[in-house]
Amino acid sequence: MTTFALILGGVGLFLLGMNLMTEGLKALAGESLKNMLSKFTGGTYRSIMTGATMTAIIQSSSATTFMTIGFVSAGLLTFSQSVGVIIGANLGGTSTGWIVSVIGFKINMSAIALPVIGVGILMKLLSSNRLGPHGYALAGFGLIFLGIAVLQDGMADFTTYIDLTRFAGDQWWVIPILLIIGIVMTVVMQSSSAAVVTTLAALHTGVIDFNQAAVLVIGQNVGTTIKAIIATIGGTIAAKQTAMAHITFNLLTGLLAVVFLPWLIQFVFFISSIFQIADLAVILALFHTVFNVIGVLIIVAILPWFAKVVKWVYPDEKDTDNYSRYLDDSVAEVGPVAIEAARRALLRLWGDIVDLSLSTVAKDSSKALTMDSRHKKLDKLNQALAEIRMFLLKTSENMQRHSKQEYKAHVALVHAVDHIDRLIYLLKEDYNPQKITEIQLIDNIVDKLRTTYESIKLDSENLVIEDECLKQLEIESKSIAELRKQGRKEIYKSTAKGAEFPIDSAIVIVQTIHWLDRLAYHLWRSANHLTIIGLNESDKLDSHESDKSDSKESSEDIDE
Repeated sequence: MTTFALILGGVGLFLLGMNLMTEGLKALAGESLKNMLSKFTGGTYRSIMTGATMTAIIQSSSATTFMTIGFVSAGLLTFSQSVGVIIGANLGGTSTGWIVSVIGFKINMSAIALPVIGVGILMKLLSSNRLGPHGYALAGFGLIFLGIAVLQDGMADFTTYIDLTRFAGDQWWVIPILLIIGIVMTVVMQSSSAAVVTTLAALHTGVIDFNQAAVLVIGQNVGTTIKAIIATIGGTIAAKQTAMAHITFNLLTGLLAVVFLPWLIQFVFFISSIFQIADLAVILALFHTVFNVIGVLIIVAILPWFAKVVKWVYPDEKDTDNYSRYLDDSVAEVGPVAIEAARRALLRLWGDIVDLSLSTVAKDSSKALTMDSRHKKLDKLNQALAEIRMFLLKTSENMQRHSKQEYKAHVALVHAVDHIDRLIYLLKEDYNPQKITEIQLIDNIVDKLRTTYESIKLDSENLVIEDECLKQLEIESKSIAELRKQGRKEIYKSTAKGAEFPIDSAIVIVQTIHWLDRLAYHLWRSANHLTIIGLNESDKLDSHESDKSDSKESSEDIDE
């Protein structure tokens, strides 16, 4: 039982180390990951390299895959761009095998693993939150190699208990059995990296031969698709398409590797002889990389057809009101990406509120909505806003690990949520400027609103309000505020003189003007906060960190 306990403990330590290191590196690389998104539009090959680089940075192809699914759901990547990243993630996932085979089995890492773990945990516990991710990553790194050392000790006596020679030979059933074992290893361990490292340890200690190890690695590569299949359950269409691309690529690569296995092994040993590589563990890492590279080359060659097949299985969604399609849980912990996802969802929501506002103040009565229709739409918008709030709550739980700039962007988002909530409340009020006829001031304000906001067209793929447009929103909001201040005084003076309006009518007119002013003000302020988040400029975030103008220019101020 000692042997099995060591193997189980070694795998457990490795998984714990991988999890800690991945979480730490994800937090450290959060802003870098978001910045790398700009490179995804550079073509298929650049996308592949970026996916491979991301996976090498965070040491988890599954994490890269799920983040990519989240990026697509958040609207930061198109499906075609994500395919390259997914392919690259599989390529980058082979880096773990290289690290372990080249370093882990050559150096007695267990001798330095414990001090590294100790330093990492102390950094987490005793230092500021800023160094927390560094501590996690360092402790995870130490645990990985401590796990490898324990795993090697367990594998040394493994053949005493279980004879694996029965799975060697040319019998037809050997390869399918080994493939299934490889898949099961990945599913049980929930990590293809852990499964591959276990196989490397078994090969290094002589428990299995190279052919067995090669088939196991193919099975483990295919086994990563199980988590992607689970991820499609209840996911967005974008998430399902991206997961389907990952599944199809791994299955096709695995099938090709099995079909051409004898030739692949010969090719790998030929390359090893050229570079004078004798260590079987290193050769296995090379095999893992080679068959993934071949898979990449084949998929790139048939990429248009590959994408069509995936979209045939999961067609693009047609529900344009699905605001939550951006809010994938897989990006909630990646601060910059989570903020951008929430911004996009809020901006789409804002666009629909603009449309609803315009229909409310429409001069053409045929375009105006009834109160019942308006309330139904507002209930749907309010429900969407609640979902966005829940997503932001998940994001804020991890915000202490992120940068000052991310924190300020998060504050701006909260301001935007507040203004949008006020807009929904405003539109539920029973005000209709068109009921008040022959009031030039109201007509002027309505014309300003309609002229300003009818010109805004938000592209569904590129949710951006241009700087010039945003400036115009500010100018018109302040202009409407001035009209409200002056008009209110004139209307009440006229009423007091007994001239134009009876007092009841004057109060209704002024309340309607106030309502229009508040509508213009909150539309502008929410747009302002949602726009500055997308600029990625800390100085602009600094200047808009809070609604300094709220207390000065809010239409709810009392005129003297």
